[in-house]
Amino acid sequence: MRKLKAGLLLFLAFFIGKELSAFTPQPVVSNPRAILSYPIENWRDSRYEFFRWDEFPEVIIFDTANYAVQNRLVKRLAFFVEKAGFAGRLMHDWEIADLHGWNAHDYRAEDLARFFETARRSNFPLLREELELEDILINAGILRRNSRSEIIAGRGAIISLSRESDRVNTSLRPRFMAHEAYHAIFFIDEDFRNFSRQRWNNFPDTAKNALLAYFEIQGYDLDNEYLMVKEFKGHILQQSVAGASWFYGDFLPNRVLSGSPGFRAQLPAREEVRDGRRFWPDLANTFTAEAEVFSRYVNDRWGFAAGRPWRQ
Repeated sequence: MRKLKAGLLLFLAFFIGKELSAFTPQPVVSNPRAILSYPIENWRDSRYEFFRWDEFPEVIIFDTANYAVQNRLVKRLAFFVEKAGFAGRLMHDWEIADLHGWNAHDYRAEDLARFFETARRSNFPLLREELELEDILINAGILRRNSRSEIIAGRGAIISLSRESDRVNTSLRPRFMAHEAYHAIFFIDEDFRNFSRQRWNNFPDTAKNALLAYFEIQGYDLDNEYLMVKEFKGHILQQSVAGASWFYGDFLPNRVLSGSPGFRAQLPAREEVRDGRRFWPDLANTFTAEAEVFSRYVNDRWGFAAGRPWRQ
């Protein structure tokens, strides 16, 4: 009897320990503005913390200690979902080790399900962080398992950014947060998707060609129309309306030219020199006007603004 009791206690200890090790904590309920300054010493894991957006509970927001941790969570996803020449393929670490993913990320439930189900079917070796991500997504309802144990889409999306961005430039994290937060809403709100597609379809070709050249340099899959509409909207809303003139009149076209002189044909002919830098006033004006339209839309819908995915 004593041996039986001892054996039972050992079994229960093993079972309880196994259950505790598999426990996935609940996301911290918060909002994008608070997450930007959420004390890192309050994180439950020194590598990353994850949050549920209070106004959009289908959205999980990851904040990582550095880009290396973020890469282990979602870099392979970036290539599987969005990267030209890689989309739809599971890449081994050594194949993408020297390639850049993104500094911030966003993925909808459907693409997350395709990624993890493809890995499951092919017994692809995922990293520890990717397996943790899968558990978090299932726990949050963004992913589900059907009766055949297949991984299928639930509802929602994830976005990710890193504290390392602040060490590079303190203006990056707010811009990344706005960019990714509006992507998350795009994933879950059909009216927002339809509005963005309509604006893209009617966007002037001169400005659209400049933006597509920029996307090509970044490595986006230009054949993915859904991705192009999403990124168009995200780039428009990632900074304030007042900031659009500099970004699209100065930063973006100069970045396009630095990518390749051959991209000069994708920019408007008229340019000026301002503070010693080349400036394209037509791009500045076109994108600023578009930012005003989008900012009014998100303000009417949610009380937000361009560059500000939260209420004042």
